[in-house]
Amino acid sequence: MSKSNIKSRDEVRDLVLRLATLPLLPETLSKDQIDAVIEQLEHDFMVRLGPAHTITGRGHKPWLDGRRHEINFKYWRRYNDLLRLHLGFPKLVVDGLDEISDRILDLAGDPNEEGTWTRRGLVVGHVQSGKTANYIGLINKAADAGYKLIILIAGLHTNLRSQTQERIDEGFVGRDSDQLLGRNSNATWLGVGDIDQSFSAVAFTSRAYDFTKPRADGLNISIGSLSQPAIFVIKKNKSILTNLIDWLRSTSSAGDVLTIPILLIDDEADNASINTSKDPSLPNTINSLIRKLLASSTRNTYIGYTATPFANIFVDPENDDELHKEDLFPRDFIIGLDAPSNYVGASDYFLDDRETGQNLSVLLEDAEEWLPVKHKIDVQIDSLPESLEDAINCFLVSKAIRILRGQGAKHHSMLVNVSRFTGVQGRVASLISERTQTVAVAIENRHRLSAAVALRDPIMMSLHDTWLKHYESSTPESWDDIQRSLYQASASVHVIEVNARSGPGVLDYRKYADSGLNVIAVGGNSLSRGFTLEGLTISYFLRNTQMYDTLLQMGRWFGYRDGYKDLCRLFIKPDAFDWYAYIASASDELRAEIAKMERYGLRPIDFGLAVRSHPGSLLVTARNKMRTAREIVRKVGLAARLVESSLVVARGDAVDDNWQRSEALVKRLVNSDISRVTLREDPSLKASVVFQNVAQEQVLEFVGRFVLPSGNPEMAAPPIIDYATKRGFEFWDVLVASNTRAVDANTLDIGGLKIGLQTRAATLRGTGAHAALSVSKNKRRVASRGQEAAGLTASQRKAVEATWRAEKGDASIPDRLYRDVRERPLLMLHFLDMQVEQSEPGKTKSERHAAYGISFPGLKEGEVEQKVVYTANVIAFRELYGDPDAEGDDDDDESQD
Repeated sequence: MSKSNIKSRDEVRDLVLRLATLPLLPETLSKDQIDAVIEQLEHDFMVRLGPAHTITGRGHKPWLDGRRHEINFKYWRRYNDLLRLHLGFPKLVVDGLDEISDRILDLAGDPNEEGTWTRRGLVVGHVQSGKTANYIGLINKAADAGYKLIILIAGLHTNLRSQTQERIDEGFVGRDSDQLLGRNSNATWLGVGDIDQSFSAVAFTSRAYDFTKPRADGLNISIGSLSQPAIFVIKKNKSILTNLIDWLRSTSSAGDVLTIPILLIDDEADNASINTSKDPSLPNTINSLIRKLLASSTRNTYIGYTATPFANIFVDPENDDELHKEDLFPRDFIIGLDAPSNYVGASDYFLDDRETGQNLSVLLEDAEEWLPVKHKIDVQIDSLPESLEDAINCFLVSKAIRILRGQGAKHHSMLVNVSRFTGVQGRVASLISERTQTVAVAIENRHRLSAAVALRDPIMMSLHDTWLKHYESSTPESWDDIQRSLYQASASVHVIEVNARSGPGVLDYRKYADSGLNVIAVGGNSLSRGFTLEGLTISYFLRNTQMYDTLLQMGRWFGYRDGYKDLCRLFIKPDAFDWYAYIASASDELRAEIAKMERYGLRPIDFGLAVRSHPGSLLVTARNKMRTAREIVRKVGLAARLVESSLVVARGDAVDDNWQRSEALVKRLVNSDISRVTLREDPSLKASVVFQNVAQEQVLEFVGRFVLPSGNPEMAAPPIIDYATKRGFEFWDVLVASNTRAVDANTLDIGGLKIGLQTRAATLRGTGAHAALSVSKNKRRVASRGQEAAGLTASQRKAVEATWRAEKGDASIPDRLYRDVRERPLLMLHFLDMQVEQSEPGKTKSERHAAYGISFPGLKEGEVEQKVVYTANVIAFRELYGDPDAEGDDDDDESQD
């Protein structure tokens, strides 16, 4: 079966069903057996790695192809076999990894090149998308090519460093590093070592031990005369970096400087690596030490890995000029990785337009009363909130369903991240343990009874209610079958704290490789930034970090969920959901920017400037600097961007004024001779209408007079007007969005044009002068999907959609693609019936508000972006979104005031 012959999942299913009816089979296959065959074939032949896009600096000379014939890729072949034959990676994914790691290695520089040289690069992936597999693949190939000294900086946390070392042992060293550092000559072979034991890398660190000079000296291995490559997996820590630098220099025979090629990979490069000092000549401690570590050799390459295009290295510098001065800036290359097709990412949790009940996210309404975001170390917690008990029920019910699906021996995890204080984490873990034991007893006594009898018990009824609420409509398994499997699901639940106090070995999935670990992990920052929970299905998350990158990295719920994606649930506060959704959309735009820049031959510095000039960087920077700044000034470009009034004024004369100004603009357009068409040729009486070729003066007058709260920094009228003027637009399209299903009482008649009010759930944010309403409650969006196609011809729309379908299949088309072909900017007017939440639970109040958005066209060939100055009011931002959760590198016990 070849890749070219299988084009869709339907074809796989049809083929298997036809083969199942052949008389050659000894017995008739059951439905479960047929489904298992289909699932395996889909995994092997349909899952593929998307294309990687590369932008490079000047002067690179490709070298790998010229040396390929003389390189023995023994380390890579061994790792390739591990991925495919032992870890079950789809062949197409491994093939893609092979190609991408070749590209990164080539850009990293030829280790055999003599003289003095440095290389700097950045790989932009997705959270939990497999970047560890990517850089381990790179490490293996770098070892084959001749890099003798490989240093992997594995974040700030001991647990993460230990877990990363475990993966290096499995994927590169091939032996138990704890035993190797214990001078055990018969150290256990594992991972790649089970495939080929004729060679092994030298490990200077282990799962239990970070780098120390005494242990390194005790190995009696000369760095200058290595026969096999050496690997150091270290924590991003001042003393460890200092000790390694001193030790390397002490081993040099050339006066403090080595000449062997060094490859330094900085995992979680956003965190603490870049220079945040205002004086470029005085870099901060970690940044300075990484520079010194690289300078330990005359030949060195630095490659940072990050999960976000809004990388701190682009966002944090005070101005564009400072971007050029950062020593670790990826001046030589930036590679954007696309996640495999079976990746469950931000779009699945935050950008999915499915109806409530089918979404993977569950919004928390009772959490703040139970445990406020800002709480003290000695906060009293005597019980669990209903939502956390519901989440625990989801964990048990989903495990029962996985058992029915033949995944009972697979790891199954739940994450609970509610506080950075280890004492609070311990109390929560204790209460969860009590709850799971109580539930397990009830299940043991009643799981064999009929449902009618079993459900008389309140705990069994609560499990049934959880199934009805979260799974009944979206999964095929029946309650009777689930009830019978609940005993196995609940009998072996472990509740474990994962924090600095618990130590690195507390969560060891290797011990349960055969039976699968069934675990609820309770922690804080130690569960963030790269730490992987195997089989993570349920997440309960209360944190409200100010730092965008920290919030994103806390998203341990992303990853691969083959066979149980429909069971995953994320319990999250509305504010955090809102922020994730906005950043997920903005990040998708910037990832697409890498591909566009690759086509146009642009350089890494151009991408860095594009990130800084993205409207989203205003909010990212405002959030990052919420504690330390009053306002943020940033130059922003709006080509191919969408800006919307996702916040509107909550009260006062401005509410009526905005409504009247919107009505007045529509009335002028209706009474003019401007041509109009319905959106997507909709024939209904209340169809959305597009007015074409509206003079720019009319639009900018409207924008200038519409009043918005200062928490909408990207919607500030002066820079928008300045930008439109500099781009020289003459005409706009204007969409009057309408709800075709609106009842007559919610239908406007403006000059004979019928406009149905769009109903939106709204949330009040802030107080006093900064009070605002969030238009779509928990999403920073106003326009509905597809509305940005307004103003395009049918042929333009079809061309965009055909291109997308050819690459992505049935996935929803992102509206940003319409901006690339748009010729005129689009103003979208929205008349809203907003259902505003009241203090009494479940109560809402109907209010009418106007809102608008602007979709700007991309740049024409040869056109230069026109950047305009924005100022973001950080004080207003803080009042609207609340005080942040305190930050720390590790879980600690300092009061969270």
